[in-house]
Amino acid sequence: MLRKAAVPLLGLLIVVMAGCASTERSSSNMPPADVNGTWTGGTATGSATYTLMLKQAGTRVTGTLSGAGTADGPVEGIVDGNTIRLREQDGSLNTPALMVKGDVITGFVRGTTLTLRRAR
Repeated sequence: MLRKAAVPLLGLLIVVMAGCASTERSSSNMPPADVNGTWTGGTATGSATYTLMLKQAGTRVTGTLSGAGTADGPVEGIVDGNTIRLREQDGSLNTPALMVKGDVITGFVRGTTLTLRRAR
């Protein structure tokens, strides 16, 4: 059951990173959102709790995903204005663009809403 819950998050993380790793320049005029820190949350189904630890340098992001079962491990990504795209470091899976608003990251992944909140 945990593996089924991890698939949407991993899919989301993979789509977010797709096409973003090749450039550091933002396509928007906005500075990149601050995504440094530890983020926790899950999907609307509530089947699992995810922890995403991120470190940001400009528009580039690296970190670690846990709580996603077989998808746990290192991630990397790009922040473009108020969106973030993530993928596994080996490039195998990407997420769709996730919206960053202050201490909340949200997105729609494989039919369900993902919400992560920054731990303070």
